[in-house]
Amino acid sequence: MNFTKFFNFKGVLLGAAIFAIIIAVLGFSGKIPIFNSKSEQKLTGNIVIWGTIPYSSMAEFSDVFNKEAKTYTMTYKEVDYKEINSKLISALADGVAPDLILAPSDIALANVGRVFPVSTASIPESTFRNTFADISNILISMPYGYVGLPVSVDPLVLYYNRDILSSNGFAEAPKTWSDLYRYEEKITKENTNGDITLSTIAFGTYDNIPHISDILLTLILQQGQTPVAQAVGRDIDGNSAYVYNVLTDQSVNAGGLSPLNSALAFTKDFSDTQKSTYNWNAKSNNALSDFVSGNLAFYIGYASEASYIKSANQKLYFDYTYIPQVEGSKTSATYGRLYTIFMLRTSPNQNLAYQVMIALATGPLSQNLVAMTGGVSALKSNIASAISSGDQGAEIFGNSVLISKNFYDLHRENLEILMREAIRQVYNGEKSTVEASSEFTENLQAVYTGE
Repeated sequence: MNFTKFFNFKGVLLGAAIFAIIIAVLGFSGKIPIFNSKSEQKLTGNIVIWGTIPYSSMAEFSDVFNKEAKTYTMTYKEVDYKEINSKLISALADGVAPDLILAPSDIALANVGRVFPVSTASIPESTFRNTFADISNILISMPYGYVGLPVSVDPLVLYYNRDILSSNGFAEAPKTWSDLYRYEEKITKENTNGDITLSTIAFGTYDNIPHISDILLTLILQQGQTPVAQAVGRDIDGNSAYVYNVLTDQSVNAGGLSPLNSALAFTKDFSDTQKSTYNWNAKSNNALSDFVSGNLAFYIGYASEASYIKSANQKLYFDYTYIPQVEGSKTSATYGRLYTIFMLRTSPNQNLAYQVMIALATGPLSQNLVAMTGGVSALKSNIASAISSGDQGAEIFGNSVLISKNFYDLHRENLEILMREAIRQVYNGEKSTVEASSEFTENLQAVYTGE
């Protein structure tokens, strides 16, 4: 996999330089906080931030930030990811909403009508694209500006058990999905009762596979399709408005198979008792637990999970690499969680809130904030440094960020419910992969159109 084509170092350096100039100009004018500068005396007040990062992790960061800021402060409140949208609506109704929110991009996109956008007058679009990882482009909402600013990216990668691979004659992990069939033939083990004692990869079910929806979304993205595409249309009053199209795929009209159908069919192979590739079922343990216990050869997880896996079983001889790709594809892709910080229109101190947002996304302490998310910095200059650091892990994570993709994920809870049902129907044989994928697309489209 040649990642040089994904990374234009001249563009990165140019973007970083331009962005640094913008930050410097705004800083010396007093419009953004530059620690230990005279401009900080102009900034006073307290900014309330809601976020999905645990408070225990953010407490020390907040203390350091406030000590550096001196004349202004930030107060952080942890809000559960599953509750943040509903709690925000209630807080807005009661007039006690926060100034800023630090959360995955789907939270920002779901609340776009409540966001005070970052103006292109502050950050030109070309500078934004050259400064931040390409996955951040999902935040561009022209002609308004940017829904928020990217903080970090947490890409899906492939974890693998080195002992299992070497014991079965494999020197390296698979590079394509089709390679998994070859690995499965040698790795999967059963006892005399036909029970699986060692699995190759967890596929075909929902409840016991962390991130299975994101894995299927990765397969869709790797086939060149955007799960949800944005277009400009008209509302019921004839005004210009964004419309969203779910899994629109021209190949289906030409008699081809939709990417979701292909993804469901491929993953089903590993949970179908009638096939030689069978190695996983609904009664299997949680995939992460099985991997940590040494009973699963491959686990697809986020980069942020590496530290947990290492601490959970220090005797586990594992490594990680790039997620497999679709064989023959001209481009590479993985799904990435994009952490963002965005400002609400209702903030009573928008000037200071904007300044704190800039500082958290690009300032001296931004890398510390990245560490709290467990991901990789969204700044291309930091990614370039990680890739060239000589650390293999940093290189893999950094390159994975470069190929990370996301989409207009405005209704994640609904998507998860519908994905779970599609996988369940296929697993139980209630519907074919064609029927399940078609129903998923139709139902999610209805959610986006409000039907």
